[in-house]
Amino acid sequence: MRIAYVCSYYPWPPSFGGVETIVRTVASALAKKGHEVYVITTPFDVTTGKQISDYGVEEKDGVTIFKLRAGKIKVGYARFIKGLREVIERIDPDIVHAHNLHPHLFQLALWKKNYRYKLVAELHYPVIELDFLVQKLAMPFALLGLKAISKDIDAFVAHTELEKSWLESIGITTEKIAIIRFPAIPSELLNFKTNVDIMGDVLYLGRIVPRKGVHILIKALSIVKQRIPSIKATIAGPADPQYLEKKLKKLARELNLENNVTFLGPVEEEKKYHIIKAHRILVLPSLKDLHPIVLLEAQASGVPVIASRVGAIPEIVRDGETGILVEPGNVLELAKAIELILTNNALYQQYSKYAVAFASNFTLEKTLALLEALYFQHFSH
Repeated sequence: MRIAYVCSYYPWPPSFGGVETIVRTVASALAKKGHEVYVITTPFDVTTGKQISDYGVEEKDGVTIFKLRAGKIKVGYARFIKGLREVIERIDPDIVHAHNLHPHLFQLALWKKNYRYKLVAELHYPVIELDFLVQKLAMPFALLGLKAISKDIDAFVAHTELEKSWLESIGITTEKIAIIRFPAIPSELLNFKTNVDIMGDVLYLGRIVPRKGVHILIKALSIVKQRIPSIKATIAGPADPQYLEKKLKKLARELNLENNVTFLGPVEEEKKYHIIKAHRILVLPSLKDLHPIVLLEAQASGVPVIASRVGAIPEIVRDGETGILVEPGNVLELAKAIELILTNNALYQQYSKYAVAFASNFTLEKTLALLEALYFQHFSH
């Protein structure tokens, strides 16, 4: 089967983002299974907005990647991809799988009758990421447009029950919605071993932007330090430079945490699992989020997690079994959860054991089987 994935930002490292990770993982895995797989994107990073790769065509992991120019006008993260139609015509795909509620989805819906592909939309619950005023203003119009083109979209992929309910609430028919639980983890992660020495007690790993609530974690660490003076925390991931320098590092200095907190920067993909395994807890204090893959990666590695009770996180973390869920923005509750797991070894071991068992429900193999079945269901008609 010839499959084209369309996403606005470059999915291979050094670019990191939840959507981009899903695109890269799925495209690479389906190419290994013998499908002819393409990714159409731009050479820009979603976090910094900077160009991190050359324009042109490259091969990675058995996938052909077209890196096209982006339009100058952006609405939040959404941007046009120039030359998209020409590449679609050149590839002649059986399936086009579009990611995000971005302009390319509307273009692909318009063109599909001419090129006779089946169109799958994976929207990643866009109302959760309204980081910019322009996004908030544009979203009602985007949703009206989505409802208008929904007749031309063959299937919608929802990651969670929460997202499925949202799609139904905006007028997408239930029959068109398939729940395929991304993010997904490689099954080998369930037995992953590392030779990396213990790096610290607490790890934050993800995009370092305000809505991820890293400042809440730093404030919580200052409270935990009163009971555990030697506590060590690592904050890793690609950062919004202003948030990192003017908010987080300044806050760490003000709270006398310079010897307790290490800002590691972006983590190379091949080192990510080693770094997770080298910490006792992974903490994700998001103020807004959907279902970050790092929560499953940590649980699969036997690392208990503490996360905010937002979005669909309660669907991928078992509160009181694989970790602890806390209210977003509640510094004291987060501090108590960190202290509890670090000081209660029996509880830590229990969470670690259950975390691995729970994460086994989210393996990439299980997810790919469902996705392939969806493709074949529509391609065979």
